[in-house]
Amino acid sequence: MGSVIVYRTAEGAAALLVPAPGHDVADLATTLPEGAAFFTVDTSEIPPVGIAGLDVDFDSETVTQKPPNLEALKASALLAVREIAQEIRGQIATSAPVERSLNWILKAVYGAAWKANETAANPALAPFSAIAEAGFKLETDLTGEDPVTVRDRSLEKATLFFYANQLVEGMERLAEDRIPTATDTAELETIITQLRELETQARNNLETLNDGGNSSA
Repeated sequence: MGSVIVYRTAEGAAALLVPAPGHDVADLATTLPEGAAFFTVDTSEIPPVGIAGLDVDFDSETVTQKPPNLEALKASALLAVREIAQEIRGQIATSAPVERSLNWILKAVYGAAWKANETAANPALAPFSAIAEAGFKLETDLTGEDPVTVRDRSLEKATLFFYANQLVEGMERLAEDRIPTATDTAELETIITQLRELETQARNNLETLNDGGNSSA
């Protein structure tokens, strides 16, 4: 362990002087401007942060780490959440060609009408159900699959697509609502933990969605 000099600059800010190898703080002291306030401190007493993160008291000759800047932490956390949300949205958008992902939505709408009418006949849904059944049959006549199986797989895929988007939306809105009102670092950390859980859920849904990305459904 060695020692360093903590001195006050002409502008009133604190700065550190570290002796070069083979020299000591006594050599450094002679280089300071006349009348400069300074004191010597063991390096083990200085927190491992930059000078901007240190609180220097020249009267008591102490160096401590400044308390965290809550507003800066909140701004950084909010920015990180928005960047993650944008990243995941981008991944969702590119999980399939735009034309195919739009078709998932159409298939889900018609497939849901078909399935609902199949479960309980409804005159209002009957025309959509007929269109859906005929449409899925057009596809499966080519692939040799069962239309009902493809329909149900399409509904599952659309559900994951929707859930992933909604989790991202919820994560971002939660961040925008709760991060600015956090009153201390403990509360902020609790919020960040919740956001990380939502991020994990969204990424898991996206991974499952991509795992089935080669399927026409």
